[in-house]
Amino acid sequence: MDYDFCREDAFISRFSPGGRVLEIEKLDGYCQQKMVIDPVYFDVRLPQSFRQAGIKIWYQKNDDVILKIGPRFDSHQWLWDLKKVEFLENDGEWQVGVVDLDLNHVTMENNRIRFLVSSPWLDKFGEEILFSRVEIKFEKLPIGWGKVREKVKNLVKF
Repeated sequence: MDYDFCREDAFISRFSPGGRVLEIEKLDGYCQQKMVIDPVYFDVRLPQSFRQAGIKIWYQKNDDVILKIGPRFDSHQWLWDLKKVEFLENDGEWQVGVVDLDLNHVTMENNRIRFLVSSPWLDKFGEEILFSRVEIKFEKLPIGWGKVREKVKNLVKF
């Protein structure tokens, strides 16, 4: 899944709420959205559950500004599995960071997972983060023959 902030996406929502993120700016050849207050959220719509997700995100921020992303454990609780975004490389004027997430404990609601983007004290220190692209790869673990036998055994009752 790839969201570039220039167009609505059927699977990845815009960052929200407004006020914490400013309106998306459409510039020459790309779009960006500015986060000014922590935290912000986005939802990902999925056809099924997955065990892992790898997020690659394009951003601009000062080096001392912390950036974390993670899924909500359960829609009925305020519990998040936040992981620090690790710098990978520069892509022109953008920093590219990655984070790997374990989704085994995450409960989907209406085929959606809510993610939180956090940068503690962002507004208190007068900082901001610009985002231009989010790429997410979801993975299921392969089913081995032992698991197939177990599933068939549980389905077939003698």
